[in-house]
Amino acid sequence: MLFFTTFLPAHAKTAEQWYERAFEQSLNSQYSKAIQSYRQALRLKKDWAKAHHGLAIMYFKLKDGVKAAHHLRLAKKFYPEADKINRAIIQRNLEKTYTRFDLDSNEFEELENLRPADKKESWIRNGYGFLFGEKGYLFTLLHNLGEEDEVQVRFANKLVHKAKVVKRYIIYDLALLKLELASPPLGLAFGDSSIFRVQDSIRFLDLKNTVLIGKMQALRAIMNDKNIFELTLNGKSIEGMPLLNAKNQAVGIILSPPTIIKNFQAAGMAPKGEIALKSSYLKRVFSLYIASLEGPKKRGKQPVKKEIKSGDLISSIAEIEIKN
Repeated sequence: MLFFTTFLPAHAKTAEQWYERAFEQSLNSQYSKAIQSYRQALRLKKDWAKAHHGLAIMYFKLKDGVKAAHHLRLAKKFYPEADKINRAIIQRNLEKTYTRFDLDSNEFEELENLRPADKKESWIRNGYGFLFGEKGYLFTLLHNLGEEDEVQVRFANKLVHKAKVVKRYIIYDLALLKLELASPPLGLAFGDSSIFRVQDSIRFLDLKNTVLIGKMQALRAIMNDKNIFELTLNGKSIEGMPLLNAKNQAVGIILSPPTIIKNFQAAGMAPKGEIALKSSYLKRVFSLYIASLEGPKKRGKQPVKKEIKSGDLISSIAEIEIKN
């Protein structure tokens, strides 16, 4: 058995990259995954005959004749008249699909002549995050976003804003979002995560935005990683919500233990309690991101540090929504 491998980026961005990923997955009989990748390619380049053709083959393999015929017809529509070879292949595949699945081509003609109803854009909640600082940035967990580059953020006051995924930190399952607002609201300030000791009290939020109390179990969790707290939280915590000090400043973000353990491929026992990524790490990666936008700074007089302001706790909590 031959396995074909192509070099693909960790996160496909272009229609061509999604197509390459789908093609490799199809060669390795990963038909369901290939379908998702072909659909991503078509989301970026909807009139691409080649991608419709590949998608049709995947549906044929999975014995979904109606969808296979639908995408074969689209491929035939989008292949140029001059491309006689591919148009002939598509026609043979269509006839084979109609016969194999006992389909009537006239029914497809009738459906395609109907005017489709306008489909209303819908979103579903897929996680939580929190707004911090003054520039409209949020932290959330990466695994909640899938491959989405744009999400919707819904705050406790019911205001909804679009946001872009501007940075992914795969190992710690972290994502940085940016609100598409000229004058964003004030978010939480970061507190000092280095002052905590084992058995210190720590604060967190449940789904009703009630502040609950827990304890610091260990200052290093999972393979002795210095960036992760281990916690004992007396109540149901929510992944993606901030970990808080007594001033309601963010001293971390609640993580998903299964995702982190998988990313670390940790041997041995998993932590008994819950875990959170420290604010020291959050502040550091955010500073590096901002520095990458601003470029190298000229030497000279250092700016005077401003007093750190913090927005309202509940107003800074956000539901992260992705397209349904």
